[in-house]
Amino acid sequence: MYYNDVHILYYVLFGIVGALIGQFIDYCSKAFMQEKKIFRKETFIVYKREAAPNYILIIAMIFSYVALIYKFGIYTENTIKNIDLIKYMLLIPMLFCAFQVDLKKQIIPNRLNLIMFEIGLIFVAISGLSNINIAINMLLGMLAGAGIFLAITLIGGLIAGKEAMGLRRCKTNGSFADYILD
Repeated sequence: MYYNDVHILYYVLFGIVGALIGQFIDYCSKAFMQEKKIFRKETFIVYKREAAPNYILIIAMIFSYVALIYKFGIYTENTIKNIDLIKYMLLIPMLFCAFQVDLKKQIIPNRLNLIMFEIGLIFVAISGLSNINIAINMLLGMLAGAGIFLAITLIGGLIAGKEAMGLRRCKTNGSFADYILD
C-alpha cells in the first residue's frame, strides 16, 4: 500500500522514530535548562527517574517527521536525493529544543546554536560537491541571517546600553571568547 509514492510502513517507521526523538528532545531541553551536559550518566538517570513524557512534544515530532516523508519522499535507489530529508530530520529536533528552552528560560544556548551552524556547514560542503552555486547560495543565506541578528544585537546594545539579544556573558572575566564558548 502506497501513499504519495511512499510505502505506508515508512510513514509508520518515521512516526516511531519521531516519537523516540521527541522524548530525547525533551531530555535535551531539560538538560540545557539546568545547564548540564547532555551525555552524562548522572543527568540521564535523574531524568529517567523524575521526568514524565512530554506528549505534546512527542506528537509534534511524529507529525513533523510524517510531514517530512510526505513532502520529500524516500529515494531508495539514489541516496543523494534524500539530502533535504536528512537535513530537515536533523534540524527540526534542534529547533524544537531551542523553542522549548527559549519558551521557559528566554535564552537559546550557544552550544545549540553552534551545533546547528556546524551541521549547516556540513550540508553546505555536501551540496557543494554536486553544485557549487547551491553551496554559495547557502553560505550567503547563512551570512545574511547571521548578519541580521548581529545588527540587531549591536544596534540594540548601543541604543539600550545593555545586551539587547544573545551573546550573554559568562561568569568569568567577560572576554569575547567567553561570549562564544558559553
